Amino acid sequence: MSISDAQSTVLIEDRFRGLPEMAHGGYVAGLLASALGADRVEVRLRRPVPTGRRLALERGPGGTAELLDGETLLAEAAPAAPAIEPPPPVSPLEAGAAARRFLGHERHPAPRCVVCGLERAAGDGLRIFPGPVTGRRLVAAPWVPAAEEADGEGRVGPELVSAAFDCAQLWALIAHAPPGTEDLVVTSGLELSLLRPVRAGQPHVVLGWPIGRQGRAWMAGAALFDLDGELYAAGRQRAAITSWGLPLGIGAKAA
Repeated sequence: MSISDAQSTVLIEDRFRGLPEMAHGGYVAGLLASALGADRVEVRLRRPVPTGRRLALERGPGGTAELLDGETLLAEAAPAAPAIEPPPPVSPLEAGAAARRFLGHERHPAPRCVVCGLERAAGDGLRIFPGPVTGRRLVAAPWVPAAEEADGEGRVGPELVSAAFDCAQLWALIAHAPPGTEDLVVTSGLELSLLRPVRAGQPHVVLGWPIGRQGRAWMAGAALFDLDGELYAAGRQRAAITSWGLPLGIGAKAA
């Protein structure tokens, strides 16, 4: 999606939900990155973004963008150059084995999530299931973007790359949460660096890894590699601790 007008309207279909009746946070971040036309962007999510409702997308000075529901600011984005150092990639075989250990198979807080929801069929959801990698502090999953997820030139937009990262990062936090944690989190910020075009039909490996807690938030990273270990994109996420959201402790209960 490319937007050139100073103000446009956006309607996020219910298909692109994360939690019920809420747009997927990573998808929203990628939507704003696409609106800016930026390969490197920082997005802050201020409020839950509803699906099925027309929202205003406004471009501001300095290449910034805001997503609004009436006068309520939902999200904002600006060009950035985040320094993200991903760990070494895992092999496709390791990623496939990790996906079979996806903790969501045992307990999933959002089974209709467009990225990692088990109740979404192929062609409806991305069906990326990031599971723990043996001997390493990260999660991984294979991903072959479908043709219907790409533009007319076969390229997959930032919306889906960022969405894939958001789930990988959250599951990395869940898989490596401190024992007994009762923290509930929601994605409050994402940084994204797109280094190479991601194309439909090409196999990739998605990684997610925990970074640590910073004040009232948990930080995590994500990366996308091809089968040769070439880095295609990298991201970093801030998951704010709230009174509602995804329970980090479900990993211990699912294991």
